[in-house]
Amino acid sequence: MQLTPSDLKRVLLKGSMRMIKYLVIAYPQAMGTAFLDALAPSVSPATLRVLIEEVNRGQILTPAQIRSAECEFINLVNQEKLLPAVLRF
Repeated sequence: MQLTPSDLKRVLLKGSMRMIKYLVIAYPQAMGTAFLDALAPSVSPATLRVLIEEVNRGQILTPAQIRSAECEFINLVNQEKLLPAVLRF
């Protein structure tokens, strides 16, 4: 999914820290840098530091945890009307 940085920031600021953490852990190359770049200008340095520390703990995620984070992310994208019309719920 190709979201502009401003759209991604809008979605991430509405999402939970848990969702962001799980998606970065599950997909570090695809989402890690993009998420941190989008969040950095909008959150406090302390919040960003906590997120990075949580990701660096090396938590092993279950498929249910990943699926839950993916569903939350897609629901937020849908609520912001960023999905193509054919994919909207």
